[in-house]
Amino acid sequence: MHPTHLGWQVDWPVFIKIPVSADGKNWKSGEHFNWLERGIDEIKVSSLYVTNFIHHNKELEVQNKVGDRLSELNSKQLSTLVGLLNSEVKDRTASKNEFEAKKCKMSKIDGKQRGLIRRFLNGNVWVTEIFYELRDQALGE
Repeated sequence: MHPTHLGWQVDWPVFIKIPVSADGKNWKSGEHFNWLERGIDEIKVSSLYVTNFIHHNKELEVQNKVGDRLSELNSKQLSTLVGLLNSEVKDRTASKNEFEAKKCKMSKIDGKQRGLIRRFLNGNVWVTEIFYELRDQALGE
């Protein structure tokens, strides 16, 4: 469950908790609220979160296959994903030193590895679309 002290996380998927009408649609409980794709104002979404109409829910992320889905990956799949990401970085860097500075770091601890991947993605927006393809490949989809 999402810790309430963190509040709304803009880059995490949100789901309808209490049915609501928004953006010309009647939303049902449990639906993925894809506000960003719909161009809904961030302030309005924040208001929906604060008033408990929407919430973060890891179980619904898995069920709806949304978000970064890193929690679905086991150790081997995480390692595969990092290898694939670093292969992309290697193709785009000119030297070994540049590659070493820009690559996604590795850890044998799954939770830490997920954090390292997220940090890498936040610092390298160019790889976002590629990440989704590689992640799905690592998931066997």
